[in-house]
Formats: sequence, structure tokens, C-alpha cells
Amino acid sequence: MRCSIGVDIGHTNIRAARVADGVPTEVRKERTDVPGGPESVLEQARRLIAELSGGDRLPVGVGIAGQCDSAQGVLRCGPGFWWPDMPFRDRLSAAVGAPVVLRNDVVMATVGEWKHGAGRGVDDLVCLFVGTGVGGGAVVGGRLLEGASGCGGHFGHVSVQMDGPVCSCGRRGCVEVYAGGSNVEKRARLALDGSVLKEMSGGRPGSITCSMVAEAAERGDESSLRIRDEMAAALSSGVASIINSLNPARVVLGGSVMFGFPELHSMVARGALEQCLRPAADKLTIERSALGDLAGTVGAATMALEFYG
Repeated sequence: MRCSIGVDIGHTNIRAARVADGVPTEVRKERTDVPGGPESVLEQARRLIAELSGGDRLPVGVGIAGQCDSAQGVLRCGPGFWWPDMPFRDRLSAAVGAPVVLRNDVVMATVGEWKHGAGRGVDDLVCLFVGTGVGGGAVVGGRLLEGASGCGGHFGHVSVQMDGPVCSCGRRGCVEVYAGGSNVEKRARLALDGSVLKEMSGGRPGSITCSMVAEAAERGDESSLRIRDEMAAALSSGVASIINSLNPARVVLGGSVMFGFPELHSMVARGALEQCLRPAADKLTIERSALGDLAGTVGAATMALEFYG
């Protein structure tokens, strides 16, 4: 049995797991200390790896919610973490005394689903995860899509409306600005006109969370339903564009926000199939993530073994 450590660093939570042949045997989860800056997050990762390794020198895979130069192991300044470019891989490797591989978090989740989850058995795969932001990854012809500088797969920054709201990346109308959890909360706080959502938040806009919006939509709150429908429309358009571009055999949809809205998966799947080119859908299925919140840790641990196992 081969073991490794997988770490998934999101803007909201950090998850880490000791993984044996694709199966998490021990898991940790805590809030990501974004206010503490890169040094604090680096220390969080070091501590969790030390706890899970139990003194063993295990290879480590790290997925982080940002743009990664995979060849250099550098986290680039940009959406997700607006830190100065940081040699995160080498800094963490030195801190834990073990080899580390670094990629974007949803690229790692894509590896997890491809090798051990809903993407098993296909050589052309797209994954889209909707959480605090919207991230993606792809496998093309049996090879992970990374791109010239390791930054491939940022499907959340596909623009679906040229004159839409400004995204954190600086462009307008990105999928993420409509469907990312942090942006859903911002929009709900500006549209506190529905009685259900107003009641749930006690009239305090700052207390509104994405899960509140999802629950309010289930209870028929008009503003929350409007936000959900806009999420579905943006995601459907974005997924259709990706299908037309990459012609995958399977699309896997996941993430806490995707699963937090019970009808969102079916709405996005239906909408994407209606909008994509007919030949691109001939051999296509759209599935739910099989690994859920642990897709990133499983994928990161799997890639660590492939590089250093």
C-alpha cells in the first residue's frame, strides 16, 4: 500500500489527508488563514502535513486556489490569492523535509476524479468545481491539460457577458462573477428584498451566506431564485463553450456551491447540452463529482505518488 499526503488550499478552507492508493485514511479540515498572509498559510500546510505523516517521509501534493507555474512551483499573483509571486512548492518542501508537487486546486481535483472518481475510464474529461470561486481542469487525449506555463483550466474566467459585472480578475462577465460563492453572497446582500432571505439574515446583509441563499431559494424567495437562475445560465453558457472547445467524453460538476443548490446540477447539465454544438455532445455525459470535497486532496496525493512515489 502506497501512501502520500494531499493538501487542498482553498480561499475558505484548507483540507489535508493521508491517502493510501486513492483512499483517504485520515483527514483534517480548518479555515484557511487568508488574513494572516502567505506565511501563515504556509505554516498551516506544514503543520497539517506533519500531523498526517506521523514521522514518515511521504511525498506531498498541494492544490491551491490560484494560478501555479507548475514547472517552477510558484504561486502566481492573481485571483484567489493576491500575494506576490511565491515559490510555494520549494518553501513547503524545505519546511516538511519531503518532495512536494504544486498545482491549481481544481487541476488536482480533476486528477482525483479522473483516477479515482467520476472521470474514471475516459481520456477526454473536463471538471468544473463551484465553491468560493469557480475553477476547472481538463484531461485531453489521456494527458492532463496544464498549458505552456502550467496555468491551463481556469474556466471560471471564461466571459459569458461582455458588458457584465467586473470580476476579480479585472475582466467583465466571467462565469465566476455570477456563480462563485463569494460573489453570490455579494449579490444577495445587495438584493435583500425577498422576505425569506431578509428573515433568515435578521435584516443584516453582512450575515448572508451562500447556504442561506440556497435555502431561501428552496423556500421560494424571489431574489434568491433569480440569483440561482443567473448562476445556472452563466455556468451553462461557460460549460457549453468548454464542450465546444475540448469535445470531452465526460464533464464532471462539483464543489460546495454546486451541491448546495439541489437543482443547480441538473439545470447546468440541461442548459449546457442545449447550447453546445450537436456533434460535440454525441459521446458526452455530464456527471456529479464522486469524491466531493475530497477530490482535491485525493488528486494531490495521487499526483505526488506519480512524481515521487
